[in-house]
This record gives sequence, C-alpha cells and structure tokens, in this order.
Amino acid sequence: MNAFLDAIGGFALVAGALFALLAGIGVHKFTDPYSRMHAAAKSPTLGLVLVALGAGLRIRTFGAAATLVLVVILQLLTSPVGTHLAGRAVHMRVKVPLDGPDELERDERAAD
Repeated sequence: MNAFLDAIGGFALVAGALFALLAGIGVHKFTDPYSRMHAAAKSPTLGLVLVALGAGLRIRTFGAAATLVLVVILQLLTSPVGTHLAGRAVHMRVKVPLDGPDELERDERAAD
C-alpha cells in the first residue's frame, strides 16, 4: 500500500510541477495582459494543489498534512483576490482592445 501511495504522490508532484511550468510559459508567451493574468492565476493554483496532494501522500504525517491543507486554503483564498486587483489595475492603466462592451468602465462611470 505504501508503494502505491508513493507512486500516486509522485505522479501528483510531477503533474503539479508541469502545471506551474505551463503557467510560466503562458505568462512569457501571451501578449495580452488579460491572457497573462489568466495563465498566472489558473495553472499555478492547480499546480500547487497537486504538489500539496503529492507531498501529503509521500510524507504521510499529520503535521505535514495540516500545513499543506492550510497552504492550499490560503492559496485558494488569496489567488482570486490578487488576480481581481491586478485585473482592475490593468484596466485602469492599459488600453486593451476588447471583444465586447466594457461593462467595468460603464459601472465605474455610473458610480461616480
């Protein structure tokens, strides 16, 4: 049973590292700020969850599992907030061509 859990943990560690690598490549290759933010927000979060799962399966102690759960919870709470703030900052400073109406600008004008 230990060998099976170690194999699953190793697979999760490698998959999480690949998601983090893909995020770095996406941030480097994408030209649009919103696309870069998407790549920087989605893949590393899933990668961190997979790395934490893999580490938990490999270590198998309560202290490590509790720490990893705390890390994942904090990441899942802070990543959307940080991405939201970065998106608003980009929207205020950079003129990016959009496919449709700019609802955020409309709402900001209505609030003033």
